[in-house]
Amino acid sequence: MDEYLGTPVEPVDAWQMFDRWLTGGKNIGVIFWGRSGNFYTLGSIRSARNGKLELRGEGARATFNLADAKFRYGPMQTWPRWPSPPIVEVIALRAELANGDYLVLAEGLKPDALPPRALPA
Repeated sequence: MDEYLGTPVEPVDAWQMFDRWLTGGKNIGVIFWGRSGNFYTLGSIRSARNGKLELRGEGARATFNLADAKFRYGPMQTWPRWPSPPIVEVIALRAELANGDYLVLAEGLKPDALPPRALPA
């Protein structure tokens, strides 16, 4: 994740983007990389205030404290169907947390439907 450059974004601009996603009800791809684990989901922003961001998907809810985060915005490569190809490039907002964790939010990143052979018979 260190090779992600992106353009630095002022926190006020990042929070305005969160507000647009919240009011627009957009589903966004969410990737969290932490020292103790990773989390991937598709969901929407339910709350963005007081330095905290709440996200909800069909089977998960998460809240992140982004009060002291540094933000970057730009293209990022990801592998949404790991281990199957392809790698895709999305435009993402990345929050870099003081403890070394990252939260990435990307519009347009959505899971593909399961291939027919993976569906239960």
